[in-house]
Amino acid sequence: MKAAVIYAYGGPEVFRYEEIPRPDIKDDEVLVEVHAASVNPVDWKQRKGNHKFFLKARFPIIPGYDISGRIIKCGANVRKFSEGDQVFCRLTKRFGGAFAEYAAARESTLSLKPDNMDHIHAAAIPMAGQTALQALRDKGRIKPGQKILIIGAAGGVGHYALQLSRFFGAETTAVCSSRHEKLLALLKPDHHIDYHKKDYLKGDIRYDIILDAAGVKTFLSCKRALKPGGIYITVLPRPKLLVHKLIAILTKGKKVRSLLQKSRGSDLEILRKMAEKGNLISVIDSIHSLDKISEAHRRAESHSTEGKIIIKVK
Repeated sequence: MKAAVIYAYGGPEVFRYEEIPRPDIKDDEVLVEVHAASVNPVDWKQRKGNHKFFLKARFPIIPGYDISGRIIKCGANVRKFSEGDQVFCRLTKRFGGAFAEYAAARESTLSLKPDNMDHIHAAAIPMAGQTALQALRDKGRIKPGQKILIIGAAGGVGHYALQLSRFFGAETTAVCSSRHEKLLALLKPDHHIDYHKKDYLKGDIRYDIILDAAGVKTFLSCKRALKPGGIYITVLPRPKLLVHKLIAILTKGKKVRSLLQKSRGSDLEILRKMAEKGNLISVIDSIHSLDKISEAHRRAESHSTEGKIIIKVK
C-alpha cells in the first residue's frame, strides 16, 4: 500500500510517500480501506516531536488518527461490523496510522459512516467532533438555556462545538475573526464576537461554560467572565493547569476542566445520527491528496484554517 511515512521528527518536508506492507489486524480489529483522513493539530505536533518526551516514536511511523473508508477484512472476534461496511473512526494505535491506503481499527472505536455524508466530510468528524461532544456533555454538563462562549469557533473542534451547543439548547456565542463570515452564516451562532475588534472577556456578560477550543486562554484570564459555578474547559491543557484548579477553589465555585479525548464508537454513533438528521455538518478548509500531505501540514500549521483539512486517499 501507499503511505505517508516519516523516519525522523521535523518539518512537513520529512514525509515520504512510499510503498509499505498493509497493517496486520488483531482479533478485535478491522482492516479499513481508507478513502479519506483528516489532519488534526496533534498530527503536526507529533511530527515535529513536540510530544517526544512522553510519546516516543519507533520510526518509521505513519501519523494521523481520523479515517473514513470501507471495511475489507474483519478480525475473528468482530461482531458488529462486516466486510463492505462504510465506517469512520478515530484510530487509537500509537501515532494512529491514518495517512495510508489501509489502516487497522479497533471495533470499539467504529461507527457506520453517516448516510448523507461522503468520506471527505465524515473523515473530518472523529477526533474534533468527539472532543467537542465530550467537552460540553461530560466536562461541562451542558444544559438548555445556559450561556456558552466558544473560543476558536471557526476551527475543527470549535465549529462542531458551536453546533453541539445549539443542539443542546444553549445560547451560544462564537469567538472568531469576521473573515469567517460564510461559516458564521452557515452555522448561525446566537452571537458572534470578533476578537480583533473586542475583548470578549471584559464585557458585562457572564457565561456558564467557556470552551477554549483554540487553547489560547487560561482559567485566570477567563474567570471574570464566568458565572459563579461556571466552568472553563480547555482542550489543550497547559503546564499551570493544576495551579489554576487550586485557585478555582477560591472563586465562588468556578471550575477548571481539561479534556483528554476518548475514542468511543458510541459517541461517534451520536454524531452520526446528528449528521443524518441535519444537525451536524463538516466545514472543509481544504482537500489534499496523500502524496501532497506536506502541503496539508503546512496549511495546518498556519493557524488560519476554517473547519478541517482533509487528505483524500481514494
